Amino acid sequence: MKEDRTMKKTIKTILIALASVSLASSCIEETFPLEGAATSEQLAQSSAGMEAAVDGLLAQMYQRYYFFGSSAQREFDMSYSGILVTYSRLLNDMVNNSSTEGYDWWTSYCGSFGFSMKPNTYQQTIPFMTFYKIIKTANDIIGPLASMNPEELNADQKAYLGIAYTFRALMYHDLYNLYLPAPNKYTDVSKVEGLTAPIIVSSAEQEPAFKTARAPKEDMAAFVLADLDKAEALLEGYTPPTGRYPGVPVVYGIKARMYMAMEDYANAATYARKAIDASGKTPLTEAEWHNPTTAFCDASGNNSWMWYYNIPGNTMGNLCNPTGFLSGESDWGYNSLTQMAIQRWLYDRMNRTDFRKRSFIDPDRETYPAEYYTWADAAGYLKSYPFAEQPDYKSLKIRCKEGNWTAYEIGGAVDWPMMRVEEMYLIEAEAVGMSQGESAGIALLETFMKSYRDPGYTYAAAAERFSEGFVKNFQEEVLYQKRVEFWGEGVGFFDAKRIRPGVKTWYKGSNVIHETLKYNIEEVSPFWNFVIPEMEFEVNDYIVKEDDIATEIDGVMTTLNNPDPTGKVETDKTQF
Repeated sequence: MKEDRTMKKTIKTILIALASVSLASSCIEETFPLEGAATSEQLAQSSAGMEAAVDGLLAQMYQRYYFFGSSAQREFDMSYSGILVTYSRLLNDMVNNSSTEGYDWWTSYCGSFGFSMKPNTYQQTIPFMTFYKIIKTANDIIGPLASMNPEELNADQKAYLGIAYTFRALMYHDLYNLYLPAPNKYTDVSKVEGLTAPIIVSSAEQEPAFKTARAPKEDMAAFVLADLDKAEALLEGYTPPTGRYPGVPVVYGIKARMYMAMEDYANAATYARKAIDASGKTPLTEAEWHNPTTAFCDASGNNSWMWYYNIPGNTMGNLCNPTGFLSGESDWGYNSLTQMAIQRWLYDRMNRTDFRKRSFIDPDRETYPAEYYTWADAAGYLKSYPFAEQPDYKSLKIRCKEGNWTAYEIGGAVDWPMMRVEEMYLIEAEAVGMSQGESAGIALLETFMKSYRDPGYTYAAAAERFSEGFVKNFQEEVLYQKRVEFWGEGVGFFDAKRIRPGVKTWYKGSNVIHETLKYNIEEVSPFWNFVIPEMEFEVNDYIVKEDDIATEIDGVMTTLNNPDPTGKVETDKTQF
Protein backbone atom coordinates (compact mmCIF):
# COMPACT_ATOMS: atom_id res chain seq x y z
CA MET A 1 0.00 0.00 0.00
CA LYS A 2 2.79 2.38 0.92
CA GLU A 3 4.60 1.68 -2.38
CA ASP A 4 1.34 2.39 -4.20
CA ARG A 5 0.94 5.75 -2.46
CA THR A 6 4.55 6.65 -3.28
CA MET A 7 4.02 5.85 -6.95
CA LYS A 8 0.88 8.04 -7.03
CA LYS A 9 2.84 10.88 -5.45
CA THR A 10 5.62 10.56 -8.03
CA ILE A 11 3.22 10.55 -10.96
CA LYS A 12 1.42 13.61 -9.57
CA THR A 13 4.72 15.48 -9.22
CA ILE A 14 5.73 14.72 -12.79
CA LEU A 15 2.42 16.04 -14.11
CA ILE A 16 2.71 19.24 -12.09
CA ALA A 17 6.29 19.79 -13.20
CA LEU A 18 5.43 19.27 -16.85
CA ALA A 19 2.53 21.70 -16.57
CA SER A 20 4.75 24.48 -15.29
CA VAL A 21 7.65 23.86 -17.67
CA SER A 22 5.46 23.83 -20.77
CA LEU A 23 4.29 27.37 -20.18
CA ALA A 24 7.73 28.87 -20.29
CA SER A 25 9.48 26.49 -22.68
CA SER A 26 9.37 28.79 -25.69
CA CYS A 27 11.60 31.34 -23.98
CA ILE A 28 13.60 29.12 -21.67
CA GLU A 29 14.90 26.83 -24.38
CA GLU A 30 16.82 29.76 -25.78
CA THR A 31 18.93 29.82 -22.64
CA PHE A 32 18.59 26.45 -20.98
CA PRO A 33 19.42 22.95 -22.22
CA LEU A 34 16.54 21.08 -23.83
CA GLU A 35 17.06 18.12 -21.56
CA GLY A 36 16.84 18.22 -17.81
CA ALA A 37 15.46 20.94 -15.53
CA ALA A 38 16.68 24.46 -15.32
CA THR A 39 18.45 25.32 -12.11
CA SER A 40 17.34 28.12 -9.83
CA GLU A 41 20.43 30.06 -10.77
CA GLN A 42 19.70 29.74 -14.49
CA LEU A 43 16.09 30.80 -14.06
CA ALA A 44 16.97 33.77 -11.89
CA GLN A 45 19.51 35.05 -14.39
CA SER A 46 17.29 34.63 -17.44
CA SER A 47 15.05 37.62 -18.10
CA ALA A 48 13.34 35.66 -20.87
CA GLY A 49 12.70 32.74 -18.57
CA MET A 50 11.33 34.93 -15.80
CA GLU A 51 9.12 36.87 -18.18
CA ALA A 52 7.79 33.60 -19.57
CA ALA A 53 7.10 32.28 -16.08
CA VAL A 54 5.17 35.44 -15.16
CA ASP A 55 3.20 35.21 -18.39
CA GLY A 56 2.58 31.59 -17.40
CA LEU A 57 0.84 32.82 -14.26
CA LEU A 58 -1.50 34.89 -16.40
CA ALA A 59 -2.10 31.98 -18.78
CA GLN A 60 -2.92 29.62 -15.94
CA MET A 61 -5.85 31.83 -14.94
CA TYR A 62 -7.73 30.38 -17.90
CA GLN A 63 -5.97 27.07 -18.63
CA ARG A 64 -8.14 24.06 -17.84
CA TYR A 65 -7.59 21.33 -15.31
CA TYR A 66 -6.97 18.54 -17.79
CA PHE A 67 -3.76 20.43 -18.42
CA PHE A 68 -2.59 18.11 -15.62
CA GLY A 69 -3.26 15.04 -17.69
CA SER A 70 -6.93 14.34 -17.13
CA SER A 71 -8.66 13.32 -20.33
CA ALA A 72 -12.15 14.00 -19.02
CA GLN A 73 -13.78 17.23 -20.12
CA ARG A 74 -15.99 19.17 -17.76
CA GLU A 75 -17.55 22.38 -18.98
CA PHE A 76 -17.11 24.13 -15.62
CA ASP A 77 -13.38 23.49 -15.98
CA MET A 78 -12.33 27.04 -16.87
CA SER A 79 -9.53 27.54 -14.36
CA TYR A 80 -9.96 30.72 -12.28
CA SER A 81 -12.81 32.15 -14.37
CA GLY A 82 -14.75 28.93 -13.78
CA ILE A 83 -14.07 29.18 -10.06
CA LEU A 84 -15.41 32.74 -9.99
CA VAL A 85 -18.61 31.52 -11.66
CA THR A 86 -18.75 28.78 -9.02
CA TYR A 87 -18.68 31.41 -6.28
CA SER A 88 -21.69 33.13 -7.87
CA ARG A 89 -23.58 29.86 -8.23
CA LEU A 90 -22.93 28.92 -4.61
CA LEU A 91 -24.78 32.09 -3.60
CA ASN A 92 -27.74 30.91 -5.70
CA ASP A 93 -27.96 34.37 -7.26
CA MET A 94 -28.05 32.83 -10.73
CA VAL A 95 -31.15 31.01 -11.95
CA ASN A 96 -31.21 28.44 -14.73
CA ASN A 97 -34.18 28.81 -17.09
CA SER A 98 -33.50 25.59 -18.97
CA SER A 99 -36.12 22.86 -18.82
CA THR A 100 -33.34 20.42 -17.92
CA GLU A 101 -30.54 20.93 -15.44
CA GLY A 102 -28.01 19.09 -17.60
CA TYR A 103 -26.92 22.12 -19.59
CA ASP A 104 -26.03 24.03 -16.43
CA TRP A 105 -22.81 22.40 -15.30
CA TRP A 106 -22.76 24.46 -12.12
CA THR A 107 -26.09 23.14 -10.81
CA SER A 108 -24.18 20.38 -9.06
CA TYR A 109 -22.52 22.96 -6.81
CA CYS A 110 -25.80 24.22 -5.40
CA GLY A 111 -28.37 21.43 -5.78
CA SER A 112 -30.07 20.44 -2.52
CA PHE A 113 -28.63 16.96 -2.52
CA GLY A 114 -25.08 18.25 -2.63
CA PHE A 115 -23.79 15.43 -4.79
CA SER A 116 -20.85 17.49 -5.96
CA MET A 117 -19.49 17.89 -2.46
CA LYS A 118 -18.03 14.41 -2.18
CA PRO A 119 -14.22 14.43 -2.23
CA ASN A 120 -14.05 12.13 -5.27
CA THR A 121 -15.86 14.50 -7.64
CA TYR A 122 -14.50 16.76 -10.35
CA GLN A 123 -16.32 19.67 -8.69
CA GLN A 124 -14.05 19.35 -5.67
CA THR A 125 -10.88 18.36 -7.51
CA ILE A 126 -10.75 21.13 -10.11
CA PRO A 127 -10.68 24.19 -7.78
CA PHE A 128 -8.13 22.64 -5.41
CA MET A 129 -5.74 21.60 -8.16
CA THR A 130 -6.20 24.86 -10.06
CA PHE A 131 -5.14 26.87 -7.00
CA TYR A 132 -2.05 24.75 -6.42
CA LYS A 133 -1.17 24.75 -10.12
CA ILE A 134 -0.91 28.52 -10.00
CA ILE A 135 0.87 28.40 -6.64
CA LYS A 136 3.42 26.00 -8.12
CA THR A 137 4.27 28.45 -10.89
CA ALA A 138 4.44 31.34 -8.42
CA ASN A 139 6.79 29.30 -6.23
CA ASP A 140 8.98 28.57 -9.25
CA ILE A 141 9.45 32.32 -9.65
CA ILE A 142 9.73 33.20 -5.97
CA GLY A 143 12.24 30.49 -5.10
CA PRO A 144 15.24 31.62 -7.17
CA LEU A 145 14.58 35.35 -6.97
CA ALA A 146 13.93 35.41 -3.23
CA SER A 147 17.19 33.51 -2.65
CA MET A 148 19.21 36.30 -4.29
CA ASN A 149 20.61 39.29 -2.47
CA PRO A 150 17.73 41.82 -2.53
CA GLU A 151 20.17 44.63 -3.36
CA GLU A 152 21.28 42.78 -6.48
CA LEU A 153 17.79 42.46 -7.96
CA ASN A 154 17.22 44.67 -10.98
CA ALA A 155 13.92 46.47 -11.60
CA ASP A 156 12.50 43.67 -13.75
CA GLN A 157 13.40 41.00 -11.21
CA LYS A 158 11.79 43.00 -8.40
CA ALA A 159 8.62 43.37 -10.46
CA TYR A 160 8.52 39.65 -11.34
CA LEU A 161 9.03 38.70 -7.72
CA GLY A 162 6.37 41.15 -6.51
CA ILE A 163 3.89 39.90 -9.10
CA ALA A 164 4.53 36.28 -8.10
CA TYR A 165 3.95 37.10 -4.42
CA THR A 166 0.69 38.84 -5.39
CA PHE A 167 -0.60 35.86 -7.36
CA ARG A 168 0.37 33.47 -4.60
CA ALA A 169 -1.34 35.64 -2.00
CA LEU A 170 -4.55 35.73 -4.04
CA MET A 171 -4.60 31.95 -4.37
CA TYR A 172 -4.03 31.41 -0.66
CA HIS A 173 -6.63 34.07 0.16
CA ASP A 174 -9.16 32.04 -1.82
CA LEU A 175 -8.00 28.77 -0.26
CA TYR A 176 -8.45 30.33 3.19
CA ASN A 177 -12.02 31.34 2.46
CA LEU A 178 -13.09 28.29 0.47
CA TYR A 179 -11.72 25.58 2.77
CA LEU A 180 -12.18 27.24 6.17
CA PRO A 181 -15.38 25.50 7.30
CA ALA A 182 -18.23 27.70 8.45
CA PRO A 183 -20.21 26.11 11.29
CA ASN A 184 -23.76 25.29 10.25
CA LYS A 185 -26.79 23.34 11.45
CA TYR A 186 -26.54 20.71 8.72
CA THR A 187 -23.06 19.21 9.16
CA ASP A 188 -20.69 18.86 12.10
CA VAL A 189 -17.43 20.64 11.25
CA SER A 190 -16.00 20.57 14.78
CA LYS A 191 -13.13 18.24 13.80
CA VAL A 192 -11.84 20.67 11.19
CA GLU A 193 -13.04 24.00 12.55
CA GLY A 194 -10.38 26.68 12.21
CA LEU A 195 -8.40 24.76 9.56
CA THR A 196 -7.82 25.87 5.98
CA ALA A 197 -5.57 24.25 3.35
CA PRO A 198 -1.90 23.24 3.16
CA ILE A 199 0.67 26.02 2.76
CA ILE A 200 3.32 25.19 0.17
CA VAL A 201 6.10 27.76 0.01
CA SER A 202 8.52 26.10 -2.38
CA SER A 203 8.45 23.69 -5.27
CA ALA A 204 10.72 21.38 -3.29
CA GLU A 205 7.91 20.78 -0.82
CA GLN A 206 5.84 19.35 -3.65
CA GLU A 207 8.42 16.56 -4.13
CA PRO A 208 6.93 14.03 -4.18
CA ALA A 209 3.67 15.47 -2.84
CA PHE A 210 2.21 18.18 -0.69
CA LYS A 211 3.17 16.42 2.56
CA THR A 212 1.70 19.25 4.57
CA ALA A 213 -1.24 19.35 6.96
CA ARG A 214 -4.09 21.83 6.74
CA ALA A 215 -2.92 25.15 8.13
CA PRO A 216 -4.78 26.84 11.01
CA LYS A 217 -6.58 29.97 9.83
CA GLU A 218 -4.28 32.22 11.85
CA ASP A 219 -1.21 30.79 10.12
CA MET A 220 -2.78 31.08 6.68
CA ALA A 221 -3.86 34.68 7.26
CA ALA A 222 -0.39 35.64 8.49
CA PHE A 223 1.16 33.95 5.46
CA VAL A 224 -1.08 35.81 3.00
CA LEU A 225 -0.39 39.17 4.64
CA ALA A 226 3.36 38.47 4.71
CA ASP A 227 3.33 37.75 0.96
CA LEU A 228 1.42 40.96 0.37
CA ASP A 229 3.85 42.98 2.47
CA LYS A 230 6.70 41.66 0.35
CA ALA A 231 4.78 42.39 -2.84
CA GLU A 232 4.02 45.92 -1.72
CA ALA A 233 7.69 46.67 -1.05
CA LEU A 234 8.87 45.12 -4.32
CA LEU A 235 6.22 46.81 -6.49
CA GLU A 236 6.71 50.29 -5.04
CA GLY A 237 7.34 52.61 -7.99
CA TYR A 238 6.40 49.91 -10.51
CA THR A 239 3.91 50.89 -13.21
CA PRO A 240 2.30 47.82 -14.81
CA PRO A 241 2.36 47.95 -18.62
CA THR A 242 -1.28 46.79 -18.64
CA GLY A 243 -3.93 45.99 -16.07
CA ARG A 244 -3.08 42.31 -16.52
CA TYR A 245 -0.14 42.79 -14.17
CA PRO A 246 -0.85 43.69 -10.54
CA GLY A 247 0.64 46.79 -8.98
CA VAL A 248 0.52 48.23 -5.46
CA PRO A 249 -3.21 49.17 -5.67
CA VAL A 250 -4.06 45.50 -6.29
CA VAL A 251 -1.91 44.50 -3.33
CA TYR A 252 -3.90 46.94 -1.18
CA GLY A 253 -7.11 45.43 -2.57
CA ILE A 254 -6.18 41.85 -1.65
CA LYS A 255 -5.15 43.09 1.80
CA ALA A 256 -8.59 44.66 2.19
CA ARG A 257 -10.21 41.34 1.22
CA MET A 258 -8.01 39.39 3.63
CA TYR A 259 -8.70 41.71 6.55
CA MET A 260 -12.44 41.40 5.86
CA ALA A 261 -12.14 37.62 6.02
CA MET A 262 -10.33 37.99 9.36
CA GLU A 263 -13.01 40.43 10.55
CA ASP A 264 -10.31 43.01 11.16
CA TYR A 265 -12.56 45.77 9.95
CA ALA A 266 -10.35 48.72 10.86
CA ASN A 267 -7.51 47.48 8.66
CA ALA A 268 -9.94 46.43 5.93
CA ALA A 269 -11.29 49.99 5.77
CA THR A 270 -7.77 51.43 5.68
CA TYR A 271 -6.61 49.27 2.79
CA ALA A 272 -9.81 49.58 0.80
CA ARG A 273 -9.39 53.34 0.87
CA LYS A 274 -5.70 53.04 -0.02
CA ALA A 275 -6.65 50.83 -2.98
CA ILE A 276 -9.19 53.39 -4.19
CA ASP A 277 -6.82 56.32 -3.89
CA ALA A 278 -3.77 54.55 -5.34
CA SER A 279 -5.62 53.00 -8.27
CA GLY A 280 -6.93 56.19 -9.83
CA LYS A 281 -9.92 54.14 -10.94
CA THR A 282 -13.53 55.26 -10.90
CA PRO A 283 -16.74 53.22 -10.81
CA LEU A 284 -18.33 52.26 -14.10
CA THR A 285 -20.64 54.87 -15.54
CA GLU A 286 -24.08 53.96 -16.85
CA ALA A 287 -22.78 54.21 -20.40
CA GLU A 288 -19.81 51.96 -19.66
CA TRP A 289 -21.99 49.44 -17.80
CA HIS A 290 -24.35 49.02 -20.75
CA ASN A 291 -21.93 49.42 -23.64
CA PRO A 292 -22.90 46.66 -26.10
CA THR A 293 -19.36 45.95 -27.28
CA THR A 294 -17.17 46.44 -24.19
CA ALA A 295 -19.25 45.98 -21.01
CA PHE A 296 -17.69 43.29 -18.80
CA CYS A 297 -15.65 41.93 -21.68
CA ASP A 298 -13.11 44.60 -22.64
CA ALA A 299 -10.86 46.34 -20.13
CA SER A 300 -10.30 49.23 -22.51
CA GLY A 301 -13.97 50.19 -22.29
CA ASN A 302 -14.00 51.26 -18.67
CA ASN A 303 -11.99 52.93 -15.95
CA SER A 304 -12.93 50.70 -13.03
CA TRP A 305 -10.96 47.50 -13.55
CA MET A 306 -7.93 47.30 -11.28
CA TRP A 307 -6.79 43.86 -12.41
CA TYR A 308 -7.83 41.48 -15.15
CA TYR A 309 -6.61 38.72 -17.44
CA ASN A 310 -7.55 38.08 -21.03
CA ILE A 311 -8.80 34.83 -22.54
CA PRO A 312 -7.65 33.99 -26.08
CA GLY A 313 -10.60 33.17 -28.30
CA ASN A 314 -9.21 29.83 -29.43
CA THR A 315 -8.40 28.58 -25.92
CA MET A 316 -11.67 27.34 -24.49
CA GLY A 317 -13.92 26.56 -27.41
CA ASN A 318 -17.57 27.43 -27.71
CA LEU A 319 -18.90 25.46 -24.75
CA CYS A 320 -16.19 25.69 -22.11
CA ASN A 321 -16.26 29.45 -22.15
CA PRO A 322 -17.26 31.86 -19.35
CA THR A 323 -18.85 34.35 -21.72
CA GLY A 324 -20.76 31.60 -23.45
CA PHE A 325 -22.20 30.57 -20.09
CA LEU A 326 -22.91 34.04 -18.68
CA SER A 327 -23.74 36.24 -21.66
CA GLY A 328 -27.44 36.43 -22.44
CA GLU A 329 -26.74 37.62 -25.97
CA SER A 330 -24.31 34.87 -27.07
CA ASP A 331 -25.56 32.41 -29.66
CA TRP A 332 -22.89 29.89 -28.65
CA GLY A 333 -22.09 28.23 -25.34
CA TYR A 334 -24.57 26.96 -22.82
CA ASN A 335 -26.30 30.27 -22.12
CA SER A 336 -28.32 29.83 -25.28
CA LEU A 337 -29.81 26.80 -23.50
CA THR A 338 -29.75 27.81 -19.83
CA GLN A 339 -30.48 31.53 -20.33
CA MET A 340 -29.16 32.44 -16.90
CA ALA A 341 -31.20 34.93 -14.94
CA ILE A 342 -30.93 36.83 -11.70
CA GLN A 343 -32.72 35.53 -8.63
CA ARG A 344 -36.08 37.32 -8.60
CA TRP A 345 -35.86 38.69 -5.07
CA LEU A 346 -32.54 40.32 -5.91
CA TYR A 347 -34.12 41.96 -8.93
CA ASP A 348 -37.32 43.07 -7.21
CA ARG A 349 -35.43 44.77 -4.43
CA MET A 350 -33.63 47.14 -6.82
CA ASN A 351 -35.11 50.59 -7.35
CA ARG A 352 -36.29 51.56 -10.82
CA THR A 353 -33.80 54.39 -10.61
CA ASP A 354 -30.89 51.93 -10.28
CA PHE A 355 -29.43 51.61 -13.79
CA ARG A 356 -28.11 48.13 -13.00
CA LYS A 357 -31.72 46.91 -13.10
CA ARG A 358 -31.56 47.33 -16.85
CA SER A 359 -29.09 44.44 -17.00
CA PHE A 360 -31.98 42.01 -16.53
CA ILE A 361 -35.21 41.63 -18.51
CA ASP A 362 -38.21 43.02 -16.66
CA PRO A 363 -41.41 40.94 -16.80
CA ASP A 364 -43.34 44.05 -17.89
CA ARG A 365 -42.47 44.09 -21.59
CA GLU A 366 -44.81 46.96 -22.41
CA THR A 367 -43.46 49.43 -19.89
CA TYR A 368 -39.93 48.22 -20.53
CA PRO A 369 -39.73 47.20 -24.22
CA ALA A 370 -36.60 46.18 -26.08
CA GLU A 371 -35.52 49.82 -26.44
CA TYR A 372 -35.18 49.96 -22.66
CA TYR A 373 -32.17 47.63 -23.01
CA THR A 374 -29.37 49.28 -24.96
CA TRP A 375 -27.74 45.99 -25.84
CA ALA A 376 -30.30 44.65 -28.24
CA ASP A 377 -30.16 46.44 -31.54
CA ALA A 378 -26.45 47.18 -31.30
CA ALA A 379 -25.66 43.48 -31.20
CA GLY A 380 -28.39 42.53 -33.63
CA TYR A 381 -29.38 39.72 -31.35
CA LEU A 382 -33.10 40.43 -31.22
CA LYS A 383 -33.40 40.20 -34.95
CA SER A 384 -33.00 36.45 -34.54
CA TYR A 385 -34.33 36.10 -31.03
CA PRO A 386 -37.51 38.10 -30.49
CA PHE A 387 -37.44 40.07 -27.29
CA ALA A 388 -40.86 38.87 -26.22
CA GLU A 389 -39.62 35.29 -26.14
CA GLN A 390 -36.76 35.95 -23.74
CA PRO A 391 -37.24 34.62 -20.18
CA ASP A 392 -38.10 37.08 -17.43
CA TYR A 393 -35.12 38.25 -15.37
CA LYS A 394 -32.66 36.95 -17.97
CA SER A 395 -29.25 38.57 -17.60
CA LEU A 396 -27.95 40.92 -20.26
CA LYS A 397 -25.04 42.13 -18.15
CA ILE A 398 -22.08 40.21 -19.62
CA ARG A 399 -21.44 41.29 -23.20
CA CYS A 400 -19.69 39.60 -26.11
CA LYS A 401 -16.37 41.09 -27.20
CA GLU A 402 -16.86 43.57 -30.04
CA GLY A 403 -20.58 42.84 -29.77
CA ASN A 404 -20.02 39.62 -31.72
CA TRP A 405 -22.66 37.20 -30.46
CA THR A 406 -22.26 34.66 -33.30
CA ALA A 407 -18.54 33.76 -33.31
CA TYR A 408 -17.08 32.54 -30.04
CA GLU A 409 -13.51 33.05 -31.30
CA ILE A 410 -14.24 36.79 -31.28
CA GLY A 411 -17.08 37.26 -28.81
CA GLY A 412 -15.49 34.93 -26.26
CA ALA A 413 -11.99 36.40 -26.48
CA VAL A 414 -12.71 38.60 -23.50
CA ASP A 415 -10.89 40.37 -20.72
CA TRP A 416 -11.99 38.98 -17.37
CA PRO A 417 -12.04 41.19 -14.27
CA MET A 418 -10.36 39.98 -11.10
CA MET A 419 -10.77 43.24 -9.19
CA ARG A 420 -12.93 46.30 -9.79
CA VAL A 421 -12.70 49.48 -7.75
CA GLU A 422 -16.42 49.25 -6.87
CA GLU A 423 -15.58 46.33 -4.58
CA MET A 424 -13.24 48.56 -2.60
CA TYR A 425 -15.98 51.17 -2.08
CA LEU A 426 -18.32 48.49 -0.72
CA ILE A 427 -15.63 46.92 1.46
CA GLU A 428 -14.89 50.35 2.88
CA ALA A 429 -18.56 51.00 3.63
CA GLU A 430 -19.06 47.76 5.56
CA ALA A 431 -15.68 47.91 7.29
CA VAL A 432 -16.16 51.50 8.45
CA GLY A 433 -19.64 50.64 9.66
CA MET A 434 -18.31 47.73 11.69
CA SER A 435 -15.27 49.54 13.10
CA GLN A 436 -16.40 53.17 13.43
CA GLY A 437 -20.13 52.87 13.93
CA GLU A 438 -22.94 51.82 11.65
CA SER A 439 -23.98 55.38 10.83
CA ALA A 440 -20.55 56.10 9.33
CA GLY A 441 -20.81 53.01 7.15
CA ILE A 442 -24.33 53.88 6.06
CA ALA A 443 -23.14 57.34 5.00
CA LEU A 444 -20.45 55.79 2.78
CA LEU A 445 -22.90 53.29 1.31
CA GLU A 446 -25.41 56.02 0.49
CA THR A 447 -22.70 58.20 -1.07
CA PHE A 448 -21.55 55.36 -3.32
CA MET A 449 -25.05 54.38 -4.37
CA LYS A 450 -26.32 57.90 -5.04
CA SER A 451 -23.15 58.99 -6.82
CA TYR A 452 -22.59 55.96 -9.00
CA ARG A 453 -25.61 53.63 -9.17
CA ASP A 454 -28.99 54.89 -7.98
CA PRO A 455 -29.75 58.57 -7.33
CA GLY A 456 -32.95 57.54 -5.54
CA TYR A 457 -31.24 55.23 -3.05
CA THR A 458 -31.63 55.77 0.69
CA TYR A 459 -30.62 53.38 3.39
CA ALA A 460 -33.75 54.21 5.36
CA ALA A 461 -35.96 52.98 2.50
CA ALA A 462 -33.86 49.83 2.18
CA ALA A 463 -34.10 49.20 5.94
CA GLU A 464 -37.88 49.38 5.78
CA ARG A 465 -37.75 46.18 3.74
CA PHE A 466 -35.62 44.21 6.21
CA SER A 467 -38.81 42.61 7.50
CA GLU A 468 -39.23 40.81 4.19
CA GLY A 469 -36.68 38.27 5.32
CA PHE A 470 -34.19 38.55 2.47
CA VAL A 471 -31.98 41.21 4.07
CA LYS A 472 -31.85 41.67 7.84
CA ASN A 473 -29.24 44.29 8.73
CA PHE A 474 -26.56 46.72 7.59
CA GLN A 475 -23.99 44.07 6.70
CA GLU A 476 -26.49 42.15 4.63
CA GLU A 477 -27.51 45.33 2.84
CA VAL A 478 -23.90 45.91 1.77
CA LEU A 479 -23.71 42.27 0.75
CA TYR A 480 -26.92 42.68 -1.23
CA GLN A 481 -25.37 45.54 -3.19
CA LYS A 482 -22.33 43.36 -3.89
CA ARG A 483 -24.57 40.55 -5.14
CA VAL A 484 -26.24 42.90 -7.60
CA GLU A 485 -23.05 44.73 -8.58
CA PHE A 486 -20.98 41.59 -9.14
CA TRP A 487 -23.60 39.16 -10.41
CA GLY A 488 -21.68 36.45 -12.27
CA GLU A 489 -18.27 37.80 -11.20
CA GLY A 490 -17.87 35.80 -7.99
CA VAL A 491 -17.52 38.68 -5.53
CA GLY A 492 -19.72 38.32 -2.44
CA PHE A 493 -19.52 34.60 -1.75
CA PHE A 494 -16.75 34.84 0.82
CA ASP A 495 -18.62 37.69 2.48
CA ALA A 496 -21.68 35.45 2.72
CA LYS A 497 -19.68 32.75 4.54
CA ARG A 498 -18.66 35.45 7.00
CA ILE A 499 -22.02 37.27 7.35
CA ARG A 500 -24.22 34.12 7.24
CA PRO A 501 -27.33 35.44 5.43
CA GLY A 502 -28.70 32.01 4.53
CA VAL A 503 -29.92 30.91 1.11
CA LYS A 504 -33.42 31.71 -0.13
CA THR A 505 -34.63 30.29 -3.41
CA TRP A 506 -38.14 29.06 -2.56
CA TYR A 507 -40.44 31.97 -1.81
CA LYS A 508 -43.67 33.33 -3.23
CA GLY A 509 -43.06 34.37 -6.81
CA SER A 510 -39.68 32.61 -7.01
CA ASN A 511 -38.34 32.12 -10.54
CA VAL A 512 -36.48 28.92 -9.57
CA ILE A 513 -37.96 26.04 -11.59
CA HIS A 514 -35.83 23.00 -10.69
CA GLU A 515 -36.88 20.93 -7.68
CA THR A 516 -33.36 20.34 -6.36
CA LEU A 517 -32.76 24.10 -6.26
CA LYS A 518 -35.92 24.95 -4.29
CA TYR A 519 -34.88 25.33 -0.68
CA ASN A 520 -34.30 27.80 2.11
CA ILE A 521 -31.20 27.37 4.24
CA GLU A 522 -30.57 29.09 7.55
CA GLU A 523 -27.39 31.12 7.95
CA VAL A 524 -24.79 28.97 6.15
CA SER A 525 -25.21 26.39 3.42
CA PRO A 526 -23.23 23.19 4.01
CA PHE A 527 -22.30 23.33 0.31
CA TRP A 528 -20.23 26.42 1.03
CA ASN A 529 -17.65 24.29 2.85
CA PHE A 530 -15.45 22.67 0.22
CA VAL A 531 -13.62 19.42 0.94
CA ILE A 532 -10.04 18.41 0.22
CA PRO A 533 -10.28 16.16 -2.86
CA GLU A 534 -9.68 12.45 -2.58
CA MET A 535 -6.69 12.49 -4.90
CA GLU A 536 -4.92 14.74 -2.41
CA PHE A 537 -5.56 12.89 0.84
CA GLU A 538 -4.71 9.62 -0.92
CA VAL A 539 -1.20 10.88 -1.62
CA ASN A 540 -0.70 13.23 1.33
CA ASP A 541 -0.16 11.36 4.57
CA TYR A 542 -0.77 14.57 6.52
CA ILE A 543 -4.42 14.80 5.47
CA VAL A 544 -6.79 11.94 6.22
CA LYS A 545 -10.45 11.17 5.65
CA GLU A 546 -12.90 12.14 8.34
CA ASP A 547 -13.34 8.59 9.57
CA ASP A 548 -9.58 8.05 9.84
CA ILE A 549 -7.73 8.48 13.12
CA ALA A 550 -5.47 11.51 13.18
CA THR A 551 -1.90 10.55 13.97
CA GLU A 552 1.44 12.27 14.46
CA ILE A 553 3.94 12.15 11.59
CA ASP A 554 7.41 13.61 12.08
CA GLY A 555 6.12 15.61 15.01
CA VAL A 556 3.19 17.04 13.01
CA MET A 557 -0.41 15.99 13.62
CA THR A 558 -2.33 14.97 10.54
CA THR A 559 -5.52 16.92 9.86
CA LEU A 560 -8.90 15.74 8.72
CA ASN A 561 -10.78 16.37 5.53
CA ASN A 562 -14.11 18.20 5.75
CA PRO A 563 -17.31 16.25 6.42
CA ASP A 564 -19.38 15.31 3.40
CA PRO A 565 -22.60 17.40 3.31
CA THR A 566 -24.27 15.18 0.70
CA GLY A 567 -27.99 14.85 1.32
CA LYS A 568 -27.97 17.14 4.36
CA VAL A 569 -30.44 19.65 2.89
CA GLU A 570 -33.89 18.43 2.05
CA THR A 571 -35.85 20.05 -0.72
CA ASP A 572 -38.32 22.33 1.04
CA LYS A 573 -41.65 22.73 -0.73
CA THR A 574 -42.91 25.28 1.79
CA GLN A 575 -42.58 28.78 0.43
CA PHE A 576 -42.18 31.78 2.71
